[in-house]
Amino acid sequence: MPPAPERWSILARIPKVIKGKEAKRTFPRGADVTVACADPPRASLLTVPFRVSPPPCIFNHPYVAAADGSSGLLLLSATEPAGEVTYHLCHARTGEATCLRPQSSFMVSCHGANVGLTVLGGGDGVVVAELQPSTDGSGRATLLCYTAGGYSEWAFKELAYSPPLLRQWFCEEVVSYGGMLWWVELSYVTDPLPPGKSATSLASRGARSCVKVSGGKLRYVQIHGDPDAPVVSTWALTEAREWNPERRVPLPEIWADETYIDAMLPGTIPALALLHPADPDKLYFFLGSCIFAVDLRRGKVVEFGSDSVTTCLRQEEAAAARSSWAAVIPVIPVRGKTDESRKRYRSCKRYRYNLIMRQQHEEEEITMKKQLYKEADTAKRKRSRP
Repeated sequence: MPPAPERWSILARIPKVIKGKEAKRTFPRGADVTVACADPPRASLLTVPFRVSPPPCIFNHPYVAAADGSSGLLLLSATEPAGEVTYHLCHARTGEATCLRPQSSFMVSCHGANVGLTVLGGGDGVVVAELQPSTDGSGRATLLCYTAGGYSEWAFKELAYSPPLLRQWFCEEVVSYGGMLWWVELSYVTDPLPPGKSATSLASRGARSCVKVSGGKLRYVQIHGDPDAPVVSTWALTEAREWNPERRVPLPEIWADETYIDAMLPGTIPALALLHPADPDKLYFFLGSCIFAVDLRRGKVVEFGSDSVTTCLRQEEAAAARSSWAAVIPVIPVRGKTDESRKRYRSCKRYRYNLIMRQQHEEEEITMKKQLYKEADTAKRKRSRP
């Protein structure tokens, strides 16, 4: 008898932040966080109290920066009111949360997509790592590491890489695979990724291509081709570090299938959501407020969901489109106690603080304008009454 498939969940990246009486009702005694699990394609939702993360605003959302499915560990990134970015290591199964505050010797950057999480062999510890490549042509990078378990602390390492980056680094995600962390920047991916990959805008390229772990292999997925005849293709990374083509399915064939028509979905190019962790032929898509799965072998819709929890998955894309400039400020290590290091530290901290204040002011202006429009509309309706 074959073993039962391992249970897994789709976790909404943006958590729900609560406080006061609602928090007391929600969290069991001794728990810092909780996860409401749901079967795919419905989304599971992480809920955190105000003491762990500030509530989201229009420009800054707390979000799950990384996750490890085997251990149930989640890495939550949160921006404090003063602009400091903190990471929280949360355990979905026990409800525990630990704040990984940066030491005074350096600063952790705001670019949370650059951070990854991996569990050491045997479960002896957890490593959180953030990569900050330079773009000055020097071929250098700073790797920030936090090892939890035993002696826990932040440390940094200077790395060399080749070839040097020619422009700003915008990492889409960090993947844990084969005992290593892989940083994925799709606009730089030319070799060894499959030919025909065209560069897209920062806001949209993550919706058309992704790198995920599925079926025990690292896999690349891309929606490409003519807009009138789009194709979804998948490749698997071999042991020789080459990309082996697997599936190539025209989207119009899926649109014409009765399962797609029965779901009453429009013939529109969807956004990529994720690959099934065990079945590389099951691909999940976003379309409007819906998430659905397609079996690429048969070209059929095999799962479909549309509810309020699924909608929160879409907030990730909206938040990315409205991401603040703070999201791309590189890390500035502060070594020793030289006047220059103190000056750089204070300058970066002041810049971040001013940026957050400006963002909050803009949010207040938007709220005020909405209120003024509402009042003007109410007054207009009253004047038009007989």
